[in-house]
Formats: sequence, C-alpha cells, structure tokens
Amino acid sequence: MACKLELFKEYPQPGEEAIAKALADYLRDVVVAQKTFLSGTTQRDVHGKGIAALKAQFTVDLDIPPEFRHGVFAEPKSYPCWIRLSNGAQHAARDNKRDIRGFAIKLMGVPGYKLLPGEHDATTQDFLLFSMPIFFTATAKEFFGLIKAANTNLLAQLLFGLTHPRAALAVLRSLKRYGSLLEAKFWSTTPYRLGEIAVKYVIEPRSDERTPIPRKPGRNYLRDVADSTLASKEVIYDFFVQVQKDACREPIEDALVEWKERLSPLHRVATIRIPKQRVATDERNQVAENIAMNIWHSLEAHRPLGNVNRSRGIIYQEIADFRRRRNLVPPGQQQEPTAGADFFAGTSLADPAAGGRGYAP
Repeated sequence: MACKLELFKEYPQPGEEAIAKALADYLRDVVVAQKTFLSGTTQRDVHGKGIAALKAQFTVDLDIPPEFRHGVFAEPKSYPCWIRLSNGAQHAARDNKRDIRGFAIKLMGVPGYKLLPGEHDATTQDFLLFSMPIFFTATAKEFFGLIKAANTNLLAQLLFGLTHPRAALAVLRSLKRYGSLLEAKFWSTTPYRLGEIAVKYVIEPRSDERTPIPRKPGRNYLRDVADSTLASKEVIYDFFVQVQKDACREPIEDALVEWKERLSPLHRVATIRIPKQRVATDERNQVAENIAMNIWHSLEAHRPLGNVNRSRGIIYQEIADFRRRRNLVPPGQQQEPTAGADFFAGTSLADPAAGGRGYAP
C-alpha cells in the first residue's frame, strides 16, 4: 500500500487526550504515590535522579541557513541556560546501573509567547534530549502499557514484551552504562516544528575522550565525574537539527522510528559551552531536584510534534503541578528561573579573562 503521509504534517487520532489524562492519573496515583511513601517527598515519575545541574551558555551560530532561522535560532545570540543531567529510571538507583540518561536544557531570557498553559509569559525555552535516538514506544497508548507492566510484575512485563516486540527491543537497547555523561551523544527522540519544517535535535560533545567506568563505582559516581571534569576544564557540545526528508521513512506520529543520518544529515545551529564550575554541592543538588523541564515550555516556532509529544504536554504539567503542591512549594517559587548579571558567578565565564559577563543579552 502506497504511503500517503505528507512532510512536516501531524496526524492526530481520536481519543489521544483521554489516553494522556489517564496515563497522567496513573503516574500520579501509582508511581509518584509509591515513591512518596518510600521517601517522604513527592518525587518525579521518571528521571527521578538528578545527576547534576550545570550552568551553561547556548550560542546560536552566525551563518545558519535561512530555513533554520526561526525561534531561538532566528539570529546569532547567546542565552544563559541550566542543564539537568539525569538517570531515566523511576527510582533513584546507583549510577552504574544500566539506564537511559537525560540531558535537559532550559534557555533563559527568551522573549515571546510560550505554548504551556498558565506560563505563556515565561522567558524560558526547554529542549529535552535522551541517550538514545528513539523513544521507548511508538505512541502514548503503548507507553501506558509499558508503564503499567513495569509497575505490575515480571509476568506482565514478559507479556508486554511478547505483544510489543519493537518497544521491548528499544528499551533493552537503550539501557547502557557510561563513564561520564559529559561525553555522551543525546537525541530528542521525537520531532519538533522549526518554522515550517519538522526536525529532531541531536547534541554531540566536541571531545572524543571516553572516561572508563571506575572499577568500584560509587553510588553517585556520574556526579563526581562531572564535578571533577568541570573543575579542570570546560565542555563543548554542538547542537544539531535533523530535517525530516521522507514522511514515510521518518514518520512524525511513530516515535519508535529512527531518523537515519544518511537520509537526514545533521546541521549544526548552535554551540553549548559548559564552563568550569563546581557541581557536587548542596545548592546544585537542590536545583537538579526542583527544576522542571517541559517540552511545551516552548515558542510556537519550536512546537512539539507527534502523538507522544502531544501527550507529554498533558502528563508533564499534571505531574509537575502535583509535586509542587504536595511538596508545599510556595506559589512564588513555582515560576521559571531567570538569569541575572551574576548568573555565571562561580564559573569560568565569570572570570574577566574568559570574556566578562560571558553571554550577550
């Protein structure tokens, strides 16, 4: 049967919102409630362990092609940002356990109307990336089944794997160990609007160094490695976009399909500079715990696309609001972070020898 999908176009299906709300309720009442009982604090549903919160500078390239000059890429400019490194599991485990890792970026000082309900005037833009090129499942409905199986028993997990082999294989392939998260490649896994086109995001470290996993890794060794690395040098990442070239081979609605670089090559549009800084501190650990990342903290020019992303908008907001209420976070502290002139204090970007303020307003 001939494929009739169109480039850059979404194909929403009836009942999507109901499934997303049901999944949000399940995550809130089962996953988060269970973790609250065990810890006494209402925690995240997934990516519960914040490895590190890093201060960084996101700089848009000078000469990117016109088709990419939308949203934060509209002009050459630098933005201060927070980066949250995380383990993907529901429960905080030792860092040497095989897992999916997260690299979430929150740009600050981004003007313009944002898509997230209740935060249209926020001055942030979030990008969420993971240590795998595809999502865990093709759709939110399938992800609901995966989460239910994971929180039931081994028999339920085996049954899910037998009935959803693509998803099971994707999960197994994504569970890896790392010597350092500052040396890993990350993908958005799902597509986003960029002006009139559809893209995925990819980031790669400039350095080809690879730190071995310690022979006797501590529980939080990935945080310790990040701390020791950034105590002595800065880390540079390149930020790429990958344009949808074939609507059938690179569908927007199926998050289990990888967009191959041989079909859709990477185009660099920005640079992430993580300056020298202290990471393993109580203050930074608190930032990693409290900061909320949401793909719908977004300009219209970067609108999330596809079934999984549309559902994530409902789920992320529900869980974030629930956590804040249960943790008695005052309303005034629920606002998005901002970066003052002293944001880079304590980093090498605050050193006059490194260029003064370190970013262009």
